[in-house]
Amino acid sequence: MLLETDRSTTPTPSRASRERVLSAAAHLFRQRGYASTTMRDVAEHANMRAGSIYYYYPSKQQMLNAVLDRAITTLTERTAPLLTGQRGSLSCRKRFARAIHAHIMVTVEMGDFSLAFRRLVGELEDKQQREIATKRNLLDEHWRQLLSEAASGGELSAGADLAIIRLLVIGAINSTHEWFNPAKGSSDAVVDTLTRMVFEGFSPER
Repeated sequence: MLLETDRSTTPTPSRASRERVLSAAAHLFRQRGYASTTMRDVAEHANMRAGSIYYYYPSKQQMLNAVLDRAITTLTERTAPLLTGQRGSLSCRKRFARAIHAHIMVTVEMGDFSLAFRRLVGELEDKQQREIATKRNLLDEHWRQLLSEAASGGELSAGADLAIIRLLVIGAINSTHEWFNPAKGSSDAVVDTLTRMVFEGFSPER
């Protein structure tokens, strides 16, 4: 009897080609924008025949949706468990720091996808925009809950504007790909600075 192999660890040629197309699309969408990128451009960048990519993505709109969905899905999978888990054993500050570190690493590792997400969500059709917004809002809600928990538990000042703190933090993290180089600096220093700014700069007065 033949044993079923683990397909998740050994990509098939078809899956590998799909990933190559998606990475090429993310890179070109980031560099040129949606309107200035053609399916032929993506095929050339992926080193494939122009007609071949239609097997994986029948339209440029579907390709864009796949790029942006990959960005938000990966970010959610990597950060949400850190924001919501271990409530009983870890302080809000530690969960905050771990989630920031994960977010930074996703942003840096998926630079093309992350930048395309920030710039091109408005290019999606309405249905896809709503689907992406639902995923993004869920992640935002996890951040809101953590900061609210920190405030109610005395780790943050009760008078601190949690919405502004959240927007400032997320904005800072999302821009790390523009100025942070892992080869020249440690992400730990970035995490420590942001965490200190929030949990010491907005800590209750003593």
